[in-house]
Amino acid sequence: MTPRSKRILGKSIVVTTIAIVATFALSFTARIALRMPIDWLSWVECTLIPILIGMPVGAYIFAQSETIQDTCDKLEKSYTALRETHDRLAFVTSHDPMTGLLSRGGFMARMDRKRDEGEYDTLLLVDPDHFSMFNDRHGHSKGDEALVRIAKALVYLTRPGDSVGRLGGEEFGVLLRGMRKEQAMTIAENIRRLVEGIPWIKGQQDDVKVTVSIGGAEIPPDADTQDILRTAGRCLSEAKQRGRNRVSFDFEVAKLRAVTP
Repeated sequence: MTPRSKRILGKSIVVTTIAIVATFALSFTARIALRMPIDWLSWVECTLIPILIGMPVGAYIFAQSETIQDTCDKLEKSYTALRETHDRLAFVTSHDPMTGLLSRGGFMARMDRKRDEGEYDTLLLVDPDHFSMFNDRHGHSKGDEALVRIAKALVYLTRPGDSVGRLGGEEFGVLLRGMRKEQAMTIAENIRRLVEGIPWIKGQQDDVKVTVSIGGAEIPPDADTQDILRTAGRCLSEAKQRGRNRVSFDFEVAKLRAVTP
């Protein structure tokens, strides 16, 4: 006998026993009150009727209950598996598979968050210098390794509440939450120095370096995301034009200085 059958039989016996006791109590109480005789037929009726009716009915009800419980258990397991699959898919679609950082879509969603009055974030765009030359010289596997190490440096120098993403190719984005430009410039400079100091290619005679240029822009509460990206992109281009391996936050100021005699 299976455990399921044992449970159904056990519950049916308990219910039938209760029904027999209740039938005896009601029947004998009524007979005594009406001064009717209690003969052997009364004992047989009070015993057999609950058994003949209660046992099949109880077995059917408890069998259906077991079936429903099994179905609920299967549905719960299916729901748990579906939720885990959904979480994995959500992670895959919002994260870059190589670096583990946010993908462009996931990063942009973080940038689009609603900011309270007086609350500022700062965006950093980080781009390796002469990266195509690095790939050509050392191969794409080393290039991928370099991107992963830059990604780790970005995560290391940011806070848990900040967001770091790979925006495409070799460009990274860093969203410093609740941080004004003055503090963000320090973080950006620390990132630049850390990447510059990483030992890249071991066991070779030539000195291999990977540096990054960084452009930044402050994000006010009512800012348009695309405008901020364009501003930070201009600052990044300015950093590249000024010699690379540097941080630029003031595109307009730098531009004016460049044209001033």
